[in-house]
Amino acid sequence: MAYVDAFKANNELISALGEGNAHLVWALGLYFEEPDLAALASEALMDGPDDKKIDFIYLDHDIGRIIFAQGYFSNLKKDSAPSNKASDLNTASAWLISGNLDDVPYQLRPTIEACREALKEGEVQAVELLYVHNLPESVNVAKELQTASAFLRSSFGDDVGITVTGRELGQGQIEHLFSAQESHIEVKDDVLCPAKVQFTQTGLKWEASVLTVPGYWLHNLFTQYGDSLFSANYRGFLGITKRRRINTGIRSTAESKPKDFWVFNNGITLLTYGLQPNKDGNMLSGISVINGAQTTGSIGSVDIARHEIKDVQVLCRIIITQATKLFPLSERKSLKIHCLAFWHGNH
Repeated sequence: MAYVDAFKANNELISALGEGNAHLVWALGLYFEEPDLAALASEALMDGPDDKKIDFIYLDHDIGRIIFAQGYFSNLKKDSAPSNKASDLNTASAWLISGNLDDVPYQLRPTIEACREALKEGEVQAVELLYVHNLPESVNVAKELQTASAFLRSSFGDDVGITVTGRELGQGQIEHLFSAQESHIEVKDDVLCPAKVQFTQTGLKWEASVLTVPGYWLHNLFTQYGDSLFSANYRGFLGITKRRRINTGIRSTAESKPKDFWVFNNGITLLTYGLQPNKDGNMLSGISVINGAQTTGSIGSVDIARHEIKDVQVLCRIIITQATKLFPLSERKSLKIHCLAFWHGNH
């Protein structure tokens, strides 16, 4: 696999952290799109004696999520990683939520306290449990992650509305993340956009078109591609819950005031590799929603059997990019955070 050679080229990181921890940090650097691996390790790597089964913990204030991970690395060829390492995330969850802080190692204590405070203040939208290793993914690990996620979800209670997910980052997923560095647009199909360009704007590294797209088109895209539609977006669609009143409001507007949606909503921004006008609108070569994941997902969550959305119209910018030439990996996280801040009222 191509990612293995790329990882092993990080001699300084491996020398400083050891091969196992270096692999954990390097893989999560891909997952977070964080190029400064030394800073990431310094902030979030916790592996050590009595680490309460938390090898890595990261509080992302920008998008309101907590990520904690277990890592495993083997120099032997095996069919799968040991599933008990995934089940250790149950122990990690318990310490995160309610473990006695007096028994938590000093290097881990400030992060646990910060996470608890963020949870108490309602600043956390999602928690991710990750098992990172260098072996093939397996069904047994997936089951353990489902169990750990369900345990943590039940610990929060049904009314809290925090999304809890468990993910296995093994050979296949890490290879996918490594390949995605060069192309942050996962949906590479030719996609017909049934709208005409109103005007265009160009810069040194970009070309953009402004148009109004129908809501049913966004609904169909979300139904077909799901989270892959948001591969260039720093946080993706966060779902519809009582806690996320903005998303609930977006969906409600689409359902009850479809003709006014265009003026109430700030719009969305799409990335594509190319745009070609035709008689039915414009053919897009690949597509990703870089701003407007909440708008797109909220419209996509409308039950069209009960609510007619043919009158929903959405302001849209389409930016033409060539892989990472427009937004290289080192700039992409900053770009998305700036975009999120600019569009805060809508997203």
